[in-house]
Amino acid sequence: MTETLLRADVPAGMQSDRRPGRPRDTALESAVLSATADLLLERDMKDVTIAAITERSGVSRAAVYRRWASREELLAAALDSVRSSVELVPGATTLETILNSYEQSSVAVEGRVGSLVKKRVAMGLENEALRALSWDRHVSRRRAPIADEIRRGMAAGEIDESVDVEAMIDLINGLYYYQFVVRAPSDPEEARVRIRAAVRLVFRGASPGVLRPDSKPTGQ
Repeated sequence: MTETLLRADVPAGMQSDRRPGRPRDTALESAVLSATADLLLERDMKDVTIAAITERSGVSRAAVYRRWASREELLAAALDSVRSSVELVPGATTLETILNSYEQSSVAVEGRVGSLVKKRVAMGLENEALRALSWDRHVSRRRAPIADEIRRGMAAGEIDESVDVEAMIDLINGLYYYQFVVRAPSDPEEARVRIRAAVRLVFRGASPGVLRPDSKPTGQ
């Protein structure tokens, strides 16, 4: 059963420590997140309890209560703690910038990071609350620079202004997830060539003049 840490469960006197503007102990948070990530790699999600996390990290339940309102919130933070924000690698066009940036990020998704990314996908399918928290608190925020770059491409005339930015990001992200999470491992260079070709197809379809929302299919 999901272990939920509601504020109502926090003993009197403990809540008073959570004051607006109080500086956080980043070392303590890092210890909790690292311990949680380790446990997620070692155990099934149901066995990664707050008790196990406090024992592994050496941080008290009171401190955990002050920082994360639920176990799902903590698990989502831990799963995302190894991921860095998207760093755009500028190219001559938006297409080149997207390809450069995603390739750099995909190289980093190996070992511990890659395992936790796959774990997040699997756990999200089992736990709707965790999936929602991961999206709202972490994943959606990393999309912002990509969205800005796509809009820059629109302003530069590279991408049709009618394109749904969120849908375009979904298409591109889906290509990388399918390659690195779903598809069987293959030669890294072959994978890069395949993904670059697929991303170019997405951009070709998003080129000005290609999309005509008001047009009807041939034969109608």
